[in-house]
Amino acid sequence: MPRDDLFQRIVDGDELALRDAFRAYGAVARDLARRIAGLAVADEVVEEVFLLIWSEPERWASAALDVHVLRITRDLSLAVRRRGVRPGLASVELEPFPIAPDAALPDIVDEINHEALQRHMLRLPGDQGRWLEDAWFEGRPAHEQALGSALNTLVDAMASGRLDRADT
Repeated sequence: MPRDDLFQRIVDGDELALRDAFRAYGAVARDLARRIAGLAVADEVVEEVFLLIWSEPERWASAALDVHVLRITRDLSLAVRRRGVRPGLASVELEPFPIAPDAALPDIVDEINHEALQRHMLRLPGDQGRWLEDAWFEGRPAHEQALGSALNTLVDAMASGRLDRADT
């Protein structure tokens, strides 16, 4: 089911849509929460993410539901990890994203062959792959020039066709 359909069903109050969204994105969100905040609170973080989306979908999500689930999971996990509070308390201080993704633009995340991307990141020179992963999953700051170089390498790989896109 397309993610914008899920989002609209959630906005319309369809409880089955929330279940479908959880089935589609819950495992990835849990893995992200586990990596950032730890196994002990990962389930609570994911529960809070979907509670936020269900309680106020117009505020916390958009048609790009998968992107919002992961962004909220990341932000909430970082807040829990840094402050050592429960996910429900940390979510009170979260702010929704002011700019929703433009639905008219193609979503490159859906087009990337993620296995090829992971293999390519492992082949980046030095510690660039780890820096990219740490910056995304851990929210750790890294040397800006090194991150820029790593991202440019990945963009060049996509542009040249060395990093193939997913079969659609």
